[in-house]
Amino acid sequence: MVGPYAGFVGEVWEEFPQLAEWHDDDPAQLQMWNMEKFIEAGYHNFHAERKQLYHISKLIEKHAQDNAQPLLATFEEIARYKFVEKRYQKLIEKIPKIWVIADYGKTKLQTPDKINIINCKNTHLSNVWSVITRGPYGPFGLIAEEYEDGKFRGFFTLNPNVTRHVLTVMGKTLGTKFNIQ
Repeated sequence: MVGPYAGFVGEVWEEFPQLAEWHDDDPAQLQMWNMEKFIEAGYHNFHAERKQLYHISKLIEKHAQDNAQPLLATFEEIARYKFVEKRYQKLIEKIPKIWVIADYGKTKLQTPDKINIINCKNTHLSNVWSVITRGPYGPFGLIAEEYEDGKFRGFFTLNPNVTRHVLTVMGKTLGTKFNIQ
């Protein structure tokens, strides 16, 4: 297993070292949590597989849709985005802006104007899975990275300072700014 200060998640933990020490319960529990449970936890570290991350992602996407908030989602590769593309095209009807970050190489994608596709090829974001939106206290969301095939480590955070840091690092890496403050 990867040490606590490696990769993208490690960069965040270096800025907020106390977070690396927080709870990391049984990942099967994550699938049973609803958005209220994640909000109650405020911050939660985990080691998980795609199934658990997909569950958390859908909760955050629903929050963005229900509250008409912008959404940022990273996908390791464009095939992962293609899996949810139709759903995202429906989400955009109620969400003001969606940023999709993926390693899409030279693939050409046709998306509605409110969906901005950003290529993360040749960056340390190409193995990151994140879903971020705005909540009542500022930006919040899921940040994880694949450290082994199909295995992820990361965290859910309601802390806007942590999430703003994540957005800043992503923005600097990609040469853009994400307005989810």
